[in-house]
Amino acid sequence: MITLYYDDETKRWSQRSTYQTLYWGNEQRPLFPPSTKLAKSIIKIYSSKNGIRPLVGILAGDNANHHFSGNAAIFHSIQKEITKQGGLSFVFTPSSFYKNDILGYIFDEITQKWTGYRFPYPNIVYNRIPNRDEERSMSVTNILNYLDKKKIPYFNKRFLNKADLYELLKTHEELKPHLPPTEILTKDTLEPFLQQHPIAYCKPSAGSKGHGIFKLEKITNAYKYSDHEKTHLFETVNDLNTYLKPLLKEVYLIQKAVSLCTHGSYRYDFRVLLQRPFDDWSVTGIGIRANHKSRLTTHVPRGGRILSFTKIAKPMDEEKINQLAISTASLLKKEGFFAELSMDIGKDDNGQLWIFEVNAKPMRFDEPTIHRASMSSLISTFRTFSAY
Repeated sequence: MITLYYDDETKRWSQRSTYQTLYWGNEQRPLFPPSTKLAKSIIKIYSSKNGIRPLVGILAGDNANHHFSGNAAIFHSIQKEITKQGGLSFVFTPSSFYKNDILGYIFDEITQKWTGYRFPYPNIVYNRIPNRDEERSMSVTNILNYLDKKKIPYFNKRFLNKADLYELLKTHEELKPHLPPTEILTKDTLEPFLQQHPIAYCKPSAGSKGHGIFKLEKITNAYKYSDHEKTHLFETVNDLNTYLKPLLKEVYLIQKAVSLCTHGSYRYDFRVLLQRPFDDWSVTGIGIRANHKSRLTTHVPRGGRILSFTKIAKPMDEEKINQLAISTASLLKKEGFFAELSMDIGKDDNGQLWIFEVNAKPMRFDEPTIHRASMSSLISTFRTFSAY
């Protein structure tokens, strides 16, 4: 076991061993015994090797009221898992990245708080910037460019754009049959689309977690609009277009509604987690998200519930979903280096599978077995693709 010490005055890390020198970070900086008695014990790492590997930097968002923004629970889980295997992770933000080192945060199990320390550049960076606007900022762009210059690998460079992704996937003959008819929503495409597909879902191309989704239906002599909170009827398509105009300041997709399989009064779809612990993609786990038939989406933040995959899915479902998900992930090589994705895949009454969403920044899976497997796979990813 290695105990790391930190001197607040010199901002230097150290370790107690007098018979070996330990190294860490992209530049393999040495860790010598403490030079003063002021150094205090910070964290224990379960390793007997001559280095702390890998040192992982988790890029989170800036937050004026806290150290960082992002999924702190996931970051804590990563830290606990990686220290058991001889590595260490820290969380940093665009504003805490400096020329010679990084102000990073680790979770103190005693105080139950995130505490900041100076770290060397890591062996790999896990991009968990939580929103698209910050991800497009110059500060994040500069960091990623600097990582390229230093040859420090990073993965999940950006959020995926739904419109671009749909255009990419429909060029693949194997995947095209699994894509619901979809178009960019405009005043010119609205009426023809609803003539052909009387029930449709509309979602922002840059959206996530069910935000901004609404449902349109062409009914006798009227058009029906529904979102998470309200419903409106419009006598003409012009009236509907007028109502939608302020909503469509961003790019929206209109997509044919699929009649999903049901379990009792709930309709459900599959949440699939894919990771790359090694060179190839693999499915880490499949969950089921369900909601009442009257609700817009199955997202848990929108009132959805979790059902057991083994109790609901048919034996053949897992094999088909795995094949479809891996084929989809493999096609994303053109979009950059991704090592983690989640997908929303639906099954209709005829057993046909449909690809609804592909997300580059997966939320935490609430199923304990999937969460544990995801942490183990993620640590393998860090080791496989790190720069030592």
